[in-house]
Amino acid sequence: MFREYANLPAVSFFYPTLLRSTNKAPFLAMYETYGAKNYNYIKDTMEAIREKFDQVKGHSLRGKYDKFIGVFPCRTFNLAKQSASVPHTDHNNLAQGWCSITALGDFDPTLGGHLVLWDLGVVVEFPPNSTILIPSSVIVHSNTPIQEDEVRYSVVQYAAGHLFRWAKNGFVTDKQWLENATPQDLEQREMEKRDRWRSAVDSFTTLEELDKTPERIAAKEREQK
Repeated sequence: MFREYANLPAVSFFYPTLLRSTNKAPFLAMYETYGAKNYNYIKDTMEAIREKFDQVKGHSLRGKYDKFIGVFPCRTFNLAKQSASVPHTDHNNLAQGWCSITALGDFDPTLGGHLVLWDLGVVVEFPPNSTILIPSSVIVHSNTPIQEDEVRYSVVQYAAGHLFRWAKNGFVTDKQWLENATPQDLEQREMEKRDRWRSAVDSFTTLEELDKTPERIAAKEREQK
């Protein structure tokens, strides 16, 4: 599908149009359903950032949440004809945030292009025009090469952790925050640091919570009929 687009601006323009034409891309519904707390945290933070910039004369960000594009504030287009990655984590991303990876091109997914999740010991077939969501900052991942005559592109959407620290600081950098912090502020920040990992873990949806979602309850009711 993307073979004819040889440069980033063209693909950057086309991709949101493609999402809108599909009446909300399935991967957005996946994130909203299976990672609701995580999804809403990113959505609320990004809306707060947009509102902050809307108040500044001469500056404007997209004011209304666009459900067709989604909550991800960052997007990378990998346009090498055989895009592949070595094992890595995206450590600058929001630690608990999910990353959306979409594979595009023309290749045989049984022979290459697999997603490898090294910590889990799992290799997943990853066909063209499909999307997988993973917490890419904490799971080591990569993808396998494709065949010599094949083509694979990818679109990666994610949330940079720096944005959330900046918003948490009251829309200033860590350096600016520290210059004006009181001893009480510093003590409170240290307390928050000790519990931050727990709140990050709690942002993931458990199977028990998923079983109580409206979608799952409706599915159970249909099964009983």
